[in-house]
Amino acid sequence: MCPIKEVSDIRRMPRLGKVRLGIKVEPEGKNPYPRATDYFVVPDEIKEYVGTMPKKLSVMFPTEKTDEFAQQWLRCYSFTQGLICKGDGSTAIRKIDVETGDVARHTTQEWVFKDWGCDPDTCEQYSEKQCRRVMNLLFFLPDVPGLGVWQLDTTSFYSIVNVNSCVDLIKRLCGRISFIPLTLSLEPQIVEPPGIKKKTVHILQIRSDVKLAAIQKLGRVAPEVIMLPALEEEEAPADLFPAEAEPQAGKAPAEPREEKTPDDIAEDDVPDMDTVVRFCFHFWQMKGRIL
Repeated sequence: MCPIKEVSDIRRMPRLGKVRLGIKVEPEGKNPYPRATDYFVVPDEIKEYVGTMPKKLSVMFPTEKTDEFAQQWLRCYSFTQGLICKGDGSTAIRKIDVETGDVARHTTQEWVFKDWGCDPDTCEQYSEKQCRRVMNLLFFLPDVPGLGVWQLDTTSFYSIVNVNSCVDLIKRLCGRISFIPLTLSLEPQIVEPPGIKKKTVHILQIRSDVKLAAIQKLGRVAPEVIMLPALEEEEAPADLFPAEAEPQAGKAPAEPREEKTPDDIAEDDVPDMDTVVRFCFHFWQMKGRIL
């Protein structure tokens, strides 16, 4: 029997569930609202494997394609319509009310997706914080039973930069990122957004307890090519909190006061000694010693 074109040749990995960065608070007589936590909020069925309120998770990324396991978009959500707009800062796909020609709302009866412009500086939804940057992170939990990936969503500028920087650093040093044992952690950092006093927020970090030589050895083994499942996009991220200020346009946000992810690594494929020292300090807090 011949395979069905564009059906029989497709392989997808199942999505097992979500790990969240906050909880929903439902005060009596008031609208529910999200509240950030300093630990990962995990489903009850995996608490016996990772802990009740874990601050660290053993993870592996399932592919080399960052745009597949760490998608990043500007996303706009509504209570009644779910995801109503997704853009990159220039162009977007927007859910439009067929009758009014405006963005779909709670009164919308019929809608279609249309290509749209995306300009955060002039967007009404972005200025009202209804639209936010979102990273959807997909990963394995090797300590948890089940074949598939887990999804974590974050809107934090600092978490997104940390994840991107660490992934690039590991790729540069090891030649790959997939199926390498890593630790995803939530760690407190003091930040000072423009116009706002200093505060402590909990930010995603990628760490490793594996020696550099062992990681580089793992990097020589080529992983299988696997398609990831479709993202759960309709549900707004659990950490969609207005408390974290948006960095001002044209002005770099204040750096965290504590550990910083190196962002000035050389472009060479083979790391020099300075790069290795930076890597060792970032992941294992190892400091050089003069002999």
